[in-house]
Amino acid sequence: MKKKLIMIIMSVLLIISLTACATKEKIVIGEGDWDSNTFHDQIVKIIIEEGYGVEVDIVAADTSVMVSGLKTKDIDAVLELWSDNVLTYKDDIANKEYVELAVNYDDNMQGLYVPTYLVEGEDALAPDLKSVKDLNKYADLFPDPEESGKGIIYGGPEGWSATLMLHNKMKVYGLSDNFNFKTIDSNATLSATLAGAYEKGEPWVGYNWEPTWIMGLYDMTLLADSSYNADDFEKGIGAFPAVRVTVCANNEFQEKYPELAKFLSKYTTSSELTSQGLAYMQTEGVEADVAAKWFLKENEELWKNMISEEAYNKVKKAIED
Repeated sequence: MKKKLIMIIMSVLLIISLTACATKEKIVIGEGDWDSNTFHDQIVKIIIEEGYGVEVDIVAADTSVMVSGLKTKDIDAVLELWSDNVLTYKDDIANKEYVELAVNYDDNMQGLYVPTYLVEGEDALAPDLKSVKDLNKYADLFPDPEESGKGIIYGGPEGWSATLMLHNKMKVYGLSDNFNFKTIDSNATLSATLAGAYEKGEPWVGYNWEPTWIMGLYDMTLLADSSYNADDFEKGIGAFPAVRVTVCANNEFQEKYPELAKFLSKYTTSSELTSQGLAYMQTEGVEADVAAKWFLKENEELWKNMISEEAYNKVKKAIED
């Protein structure tokens, strides 16, 4: 009888456990294949799971799949939707295909950068190098190792839209008379050329963007350009526009998870903060979840007011354990 009683109790406990697992709240967050998205997803995952007791399932997807998932409600939320990369974004929001909860950041820049030590400070080699057009006066500062008499400007892979724009800029600004534009086959290789020059204190000029780990780790200066104009931009003229990187959710999310929606509607960071987190991942050799925990410790005042006091106390305890 004693053994039977124990077996009955164990069976009941198992059923309760399975039932709890089956009914436990869970949300699905879509994640693009870039580091900043992974980083933000892990920050939010910690806050939601530890602060609100809701499980977070992160699903890898490209931008088009994330947008489709929001529309079909297979995805509950996205933390980094680069709105300019979604051709239907304005119409989607206007037609209530899904909802925009917040702007994660919109101070992201891109263009041609140089190390700040090159243009600022007593030992600066090019203190008058301020703009992209000024580069024509400094070709000898960036010698192409493969062609004497010409400078070198580094770009991203040929498949990138930014690379096409820079090809046009080289022509329209007359930079191709003095420089070779060397496209790089991957983001990692592009970053390696920058890092190699920076660590030696050497001149370097090339394409990059924010947020990235490289911008969080190194002091870089974006060369000025004329104001963005859509018609001119296609010709290679003017600066790259900043992109509104938004937090979006499906149409049922706010009703099903009002507390989480309230939190995500306050989720606003910056390119600088994101770059700092990515730089921490790079220098410490850690994954995004570890960097997210570090970020929450370092920036408590930022996220404290995004959530309820009860959730704040739970998260604070969790990241300190």
